[in-house]
Amino acid sequence: MRFIMLIITALVFFAGAIEPAQALPIGAAIAGFIGLTGTLATVVAAGINLAVGLGLSYLSQTLFGKKPQQGVGGMSGKLQSGGAVPRSFILGRAMTGGKLVYAGTWGEIDNTPNAYLSMVIALSDLPVQGLAEIWVGGEKVTWDPNATPGGIGIAIPEYRNDNKNHLMVRFYDGRQTTADSLMVEKFAGSAHPYLSTRVGKGVAYVVMTARLNDKLWSGLPQYKFVVDGIPLYDWRADSSAGGDGPQRWSDPTTWTFSDNPVVQAYNIGRGLRYDGKWFFGGQTVSAAQWPISVATAAANECDRMVAAIGSGTEKQFRAAGEITLDAFPSDVLSELMKACNGRLAEVGGVYKPHVGAAGSAVFAFTDADILTSDKQSLEPFPSLDQAVNAVTAKYLEPGEGWVQKDAPPLYSLTLEADDGGRRQAVDVDYALVFSGTQVQRLMKSARDESRRFRRHNLPMPSYCSIFEPNDFVSWSSDRNRYANKLWRIDAVQDLPSLNSGWTLTEVDPSDYNPGALTPIVIAPTLNLPPASQIIIDWSATPVAINGDQGSQRAGVRLAWDPNVDDVDGVQFEIRLAVDGTVILQSETDRYDAGSILISQNILGRTQYQARGRYRPSSPRDTSWSGWLNVLTPDVAEGMTQQQAYELSLMTGDARGSMQELQRQLDEVIDRIALDGAESVGAGYIQRAAIRGDLQASIQQVTQAFATADSAVASQVTAINVKADQMSAGGFVKFAATAAPSGVDVRFQIFLNAGTVGTPNWKEAGMLLDIVGGVSRCTFLVDQFSIGDGTTRVVPFAIVGGVVYMTGVVIRSTNSVLQLDLSGENLIFSEP
Repeated sequence: MRFIMLIITALVFFAGAIEPAQALPIGAAIAGFIGLTGTLATVVAAGINLAVGLGLSYLSQTLFGKKPQQGVGGMSGKLQSGGAVPRSFILGRAMTGGKLVYAGTWGEIDNTPNAYLSMVIALSDLPVQGLAEIWVGGEKVTWDPNATPGGIGIAIPEYRNDNKNHLMVRFYDGRQTTADSLMVEKFAGSAHPYLSTRVGKGVAYVVMTARLNDKLWSGLPQYKFVVDGIPLYDWRADSSAGGDGPQRWSDPTTWTFSDNPVVQAYNIGRGLRYDGKWFFGGQTVSAAQWPISVATAAANECDRMVAAIGSGTEKQFRAAGEITLDAFPSDVLSELMKACNGRLAEVGGVYKPHVGAAGSAVFAFTDADILTSDKQSLEPFPSLDQAVNAVTAKYLEPGEGWVQKDAPPLYSLTLEADDGGRRQAVDVDYALVFSGTQVQRLMKSARDESRRFRRHNLPMPSYCSIFEPNDFVSWSSDRNRYANKLWRIDAVQDLPSLNSGWTLTEVDPSDYNPGALTPIVIAPTLNLPPASQIIIDWSATPVAINGDQGSQRAGVRLAWDPNVDDVDGVQFEIRLAVDGTVILQSETDRYDAGSILISQNILGRTQYQARGRYRPSSPRDTSWSGWLNVLTPDVAEGMTQQQAYELSLMTGDARGSMQELQRQLDEVIDRIALDGAESVGAGYIQRAAIRGDLQASIQQVTQAFATADSAVASQVTAINVKADQMSAGGFVKFAATAAPSGVDVRFQIFLNAGTVGTPNWKEAGMLLDIVGGVSRCTFLVDQFSIGDGTTRVVPFAIVGGVVYMTGVVIRSTNSVLQLDLSGENLIFSEP
């Protein structure tokens, strides 16, 4: 008896497997379902034990509700732990949450103990080709396996915060020969030691080390891994087996990654081994039982490039998944065949796969070739309940984190009308399919093939015994009105008369035309950790803050948008624009106010820069704004507006008077040179020396005169030297004025040096005067200091607007409180 292995007969194929697969007896019930009667039906009922009915593909049997006995494949996105977790391996490119092997905290940073959490997670219990992707908290992160690892591992850039790495990865593909050095170093002496003997030979695993941070991790970090699975033997790349390449069955180091379902089925069928020891699948199946001439055609059909959704191409059939060792190998092969429109025939212990659409007929016959000695049977159509006209399906979507996703449903109003206006849908789980294009092709071919209702059981002459299941034949029948109609042989029974019994199912290659494909809408994955929040509408403006009795001080108004959630404050910084010195770091709880006035450490007429950020309520990241420039108003600290005005006049008068005097002096000297000293009451002295580009001059002007309203006396002495563009000079002026309205007297010194119009041009001046009954003293200098002339200590100095004092004693007017900074004493006395 030869038949299609719709789900492989474990009693024959997997002798000696981990657990014997349980085949379900079907007997006469299945025979009756497919329409077998007479001798052929009796033999089938007595001799065949299959999990599903004959004459159906793996896809079609799924439509009729036949499920694998054990869950197979898919993607395990959750980390597993405990002692009862089954071992597993990866076929193709698949996602796994892995199995927790060891975890521990270590390290101290910034006085925080146990700052790091390291987790050892096993990905596959057989060596793999590589680690393709890492997902953290539902989001794919940047993983570069070729990056240079740091001391802890390869850093994940999305988890670099405050210039510190918070997630590092160390990956081992299962071929390692030593234990992970980091784990041995940190945990060899712990209560549960991680010793150098923990090599994990043959086990692919990762060491995930996270620097704990409430802003980044909500509880323990959650990881998922996409793995390029175990290397497989592909006979097409073996030059010694008729292929082209270096692979050899006897040398697993030559094998490579493959997501071809037929290549995967071949390796499982012949048995997976590690280090010469059986691991999963067949144990006694030889190469002769998998003829590569047939397997090559099926594998090439899987690799044939077809159109993908939108643009581009993809391989017609691919498969991937995490396979646990508690799954029946027969169920794994069933899922692999389902992923590629495949059938696997057993012919005398030889296994022959067929993939995709029907092939060409290898034999043509007519009604005259059919024996009349045995009965024939025909099942023209099944019951209405078994007619399928709509298909929904689930597959794995890599774009959404390899989670199970509903494929676009497949409906047909025409087929529903043929079935009495009823929609009869089935749901198919493609556990090893991860392409939205591929799943739609499979859904259509499954539905259309299931509607090829005609099935014949025919007694054929002995010369037809050379044909086998999965062969295609052409039948022309006047009785049935067939003209070269194509059929698939689903079963061949060797009858006692040496004739053959065939079970035929009608086929149509057009069932495998993909038709219109629906674009797949990819939902966004979770974005964890959340993006850093930027402060909205941040601004910094200068203000003059009014005080008592008209006094003012300079300030800055900081403002932001308060209409945000999960915020309980605002942090801000202010720095000098000239050199970046931070003069204030603070925060406010009143974020809802939307603004705050700052005067602490703020001076008038000074260029500052300010930045801010939200302070979140929950542990998460917020970002600083950019630095905003702000020039504070020209307000003197603590002075009234009148005092500030008078100080401005005095300071401006000092500079303006000095500069104006020099301008007037220059005009006077020029006039003297032209007109001579003729003005009454004035005397002029001028001396000058010129040699090449060097010039030196002294001018002195004295005058005294009286008018009807006032008497004026003044004396000015000015000097000036010049060499090319450099010059230096100055003057001294002493002047007095008397009038009935009052008397004024002024003494001025003014110096300058450098190159006019450049940064090295400097000025210095001093003004002493009595004007309007008020005496004043003003200095215009970069640095001001006072010393006692006997020591090198300068007790008082002003540099860059900052006052420095040495040996200071501050005493209250009643001498009750005395602060002695030189002796570092604070003295209280009785009044």
